[in-house]
Amino acid sequence: MVDNADLIGGISAIMRNYWDLPADCNEGELFAYAEGLLYRIQASDNRDALYSYLADVQAKNLEMQGSGAYREIVDRSVALVKGPH
Repeated sequence: MVDNADLIGGISAIMRNYWDLPADCNEGELFAYAEGLLYRIQASDNRDALYSYLADVQAKNLEMQGSGAYREIVDRSVALVKGPH
């Protein structure tokens, strides 16, 4: 069984892969966003709610230009969390 710390690390890696993070985004901040996404996935939030959460993080918290990257991050994160363990 995979523990939450490993899942959060995996989600953080997905985020780093799909987002060109601003220079002032530190590991703790990214960890918190990944943790929030993990808990929402584990709570069985629907895909639209997950997209909305991460789109807000991208636009409001990270102040990044809009892109569809948050969708790919959500889709891959759900696969990671719900996949075979």
